[in-house]
Amino acid sequence: MWRHIWLMVGFLCACSSLGCSLQNTPKRLTAYLPQSTGLSGGDVASMALPAEGVTAVLVVLNDSGFEKSAPELRRGTLENLGEHLKTELHKQLPIQIHSVVYPDDVKPKGSVDPFIRLGKDQNVPYLLLAVLSSSEYEVFDHFPMGGMQQPTGMRGGGMPGYRVENYARMELALLDVRTGQSVVSTDGQAWATLERLVVPIESNVYPVVRRAQTQPPIYPNSEGEEYETLRWVSGQDAIGQAVMHLEILWRKSQAA
Repeated sequence: MWRHIWLMVGFLCACSSLGCSLQNTPKRLTAYLPQSTGLSGGDVASMALPAEGVTAVLVVLNDSGFEKSAPELRRGTLENLGEHLKTELHKQLPIQIHSVVYPDDVKPKGSVDPFIRLGKDQNVPYLLLAVLSSSEYEVFDHFPMGGMQQPTGMRGGGMPGYRVENYARMELALLDVRTGQSVVSTDGQAWATLERLVVPIESNVYPVVRRAQTQPPIYPNSEGEEYETLRWVSGQDAIGQAVMHLEILWRKSQAA
């Protein structure tokens, strides 16, 4: 219960501070699966969920095929997020992940066939498709010397730099490998902001990645890691939202 409350508080803080701009990242799941699979238009189970635990192969895709998409994640970053998703699923849901795959040859062609073949090759009854995408915007800004955030409307002066906002979306769909139908689909959204200076200087406060004001800042290991850290942070938080939504759907299905 407390986990759900804190996730929702973080989401509401994001909406209040950024004008709820999370709709900037479009849903991409339907680019990989046809509507005939039973995908619902919202967070509603299209079929009865299994009463007991299921075994599935987790297929993780990083989609960047839309306007204003952030660049693709490095393979190591994507695999780190995939393992994080696997851990969260094991903790919160009766899903046993048989294996995690990151196929390079799956394209957004709206066909379920590649996923059915993959599931059959792995000899599992279900496949959990996870599509991570994010949009990104960068604007000129000024930041305080000490790194402390200023109230809205008080950004004048300070050191010149750039503010980069990343809006991530993690979409999940559990597919029945035998029929190719979607048992349930949902998603989660999150954001993170990178503050970086125009001229890199020796600093222990920049670059910095921020989330909601109630959460501590994250400092990238180096200048070259700043953007990847930004995308990793927002992606990880989007995973938390998606797993929370899937858990809620699962509980509702079992209670019905």
